[in-house]
Amino acid sequence: METPRVRRELSYENKMEVVTRLQQLTIMGKLVRGAISTTAKHMQLHRTTVSNVWEGFKHNSRMPSGKLGRVGGKTINTSSIVTTLVSEVPEEQRSTMRDISQATGLSMRTLSRRLKDGTIERKNTRLKPLLTDANTIERTAFYPETPPEVTYEFDAMWDVVHLDEVV
Repeated sequence: METPRVRRELSYENKMEVVTRLQQLTIMGKLVRGAISTTAKHMQLHRTTVSNVWEGFKHNSRMPSGKLGRVGGKTINTSSIVTTLVSEVPEEQRSTMRDISQATGLSMRTLSRRLKDGTIERKNTRLKPLLTDANTIERTAFYPETPPEVTYEFDAMWDVVHLDEVV
């Protein structure tokens, strides 16, 4: 039986169409004899494909993609490698991501990705350090006493009328 080859994998909609057609051909949870062959002929698929879709549906009704975790580039720099490389960098060279990148040889993208997924954490240093005890004494000596409290008299202006004259 010659079947037209459209794509390598069936789309989710095509799989669901196969499943609904096969569900219509079930009696008490069992497929009728020849159901897979007739569905394959109707859908212009190979009978093995229809059988695989049906078995996959019985195993997991959501039918997730089988590609997950098997495709794409493999991670070269694992999280343990990145943490050891970053921890070996002296703290003086860890001020910016670019400095860490140059010191470790890792790319900025790898560092950003690892920062985002929580493998490495950002540590902020205070740009303006807190006052020391000596600086606090010096500052308080500069202002020996608090300025005198000035009281202002509030004029509510309830008895004043403002007129805008338009000419």
